[in-house]
Amino acid sequence: MAARRRSSKLLAAAESSDEEPFACNKRKATELAAGSSADAELQPQRIRAAAEPTAMSATPPLPNSGDDELPRIKERRRLSNLAANDPRRHLLPTVMEPKDKHTSEFVSSPTDKALVRAVARSVVAVCSVALDDGEVVDTCTGIVVGWSNEKTRTNQKPARILTSFDVLREPRSSYLRIRLANGTTLQGQVLFVNEHYNIVLLETKPSQAADDLSSLPLQLPSFGSNPSYGQEVFALARGKESNLMARHGTILWFDEPDCFQRNHHMFLSCELPACGTGGPVVDHDGNVAGMAFDTGTDDSHPTAILAASTILTCVEMWMKFDRIARPAHGLRLRTVEMLEVSLQEMMSLDHDIESGYIVDRVASGSAAESLGVRYGDVIVSFDGLRRHTLPQLEDYLLSLGLTFLMQTSTDSTDTIDLKLQVYDPLGRSTRSIILPVEFSDDACV
Repeated sequence: MAARRRSSKLLAAAESSDEEPFACNKRKATELAAGSSADAELQPQRIRAAAEPTAMSATPPLPNSGDDELPRIKERRRLSNLAANDPRRHLLPTVMEPKDKHTSEFVSSPTDKALVRAVARSVVAVCSVALDDGEVVDTCTGIVVGWSNEKTRTNQKPARILTSFDVLREPRSSYLRIRLANGTTLQGQVLFVNEHYNIVLLETKPSQAADDLSSLPLQLPSFGSNPSYGQEVFALARGKESNLMARHGTILWFDEPDCFQRNHHMFLSCELPACGTGGPVVDHDGNVAGMAFDTGTDDSHPTAILAASTILTCVEMWMKFDRIARPAHGLRLRTVEMLEVSLQEMMSLDHDIESGYIVDRVASGSAAESLGVRYGDVIVSFDGLRRHTLPQLEDYLLSLGLTFLMQTSTDSTDTIDLKLQVYDPLGRSTRSIILPVEFSDDACV
């Protein structure tokens, strides 16, 4: 009522045009003040009224959407149950779960998938199978490295497979079974073994399951240059059921000997999948750059790599000379290049050493020990080499072995002389020595 009266008064005041402006404004101010006082008295009542529910102020109920959604939810559940119980679920490659759930994390782009699939045709699974009960006791991955020149009676051209020696470490009597990408099974026979490089060369035997190996998913890969430190690569593997697996990592800036005190390995930042030992390391151009090995350690360097050049030289020696001739110098080395940066600075400022090979261990009874080479010495020149990485140094030594095997003279000995310049950091002196080394021929079948 007060608000209504206030409105009437304001309207009347507006219509009275004969009054003076000052008087009109005064009356307006008085009326507005009265109205404000009345509003203040009614304010608590308005608050209480807003708090009390009334039929007019109640919120209308929302439509019951659950009744409409229920049939759709039931239908989705029914279809999901049908798919889960479909007997074809484990046979259809379009809906089945991959056997290795981690491969998709490392191979996701169409380009990477095409690259991996192209190299995968040269990747097989090599299983060691017990003769007594047929149990698969170990599985490694293998790489096709060539073909036999001789065809079998069934017109098959046997494939040559390189894999890890680990597949032969099982003491039980066993035979080797090779599984291809399409599930075809072939039997493998051992041609050569070398424990130092942890490799074994196999050849497929004739099989009634495959009349012609040329029709099978096998092909010779493209071998590229050796991996470089800091390079990103893929590591491929094939499981017991022929399933393809892959990992992706970086070649580490690290060159210390592996758990078997071997100098020729590089190391990968990622772990291998199960059965991945013996599988190819592939660069981003699709070339095989090496072979991967599980070191069996829980440290930060779980995967070792044998360079492609070393692999190819070993295979060439086997095929041409039935042996591998490797100069055994009896030294465990590291490079100055991989030394921690503050120690590098010390070697540079205090000893004027910028490159070379640090002696980590000298084999007892070796020629190097008898010549006074000691732990902590630096070989500033190894037969003229100063800045080669350890894999490159290994390749150089193997090239000496290959040259030795190619010699036609019958009076050649199994030794070679290496010229070393050895620096003693404590005595601050350098001396030259001639190190005679023998060519080591590890087990050859």
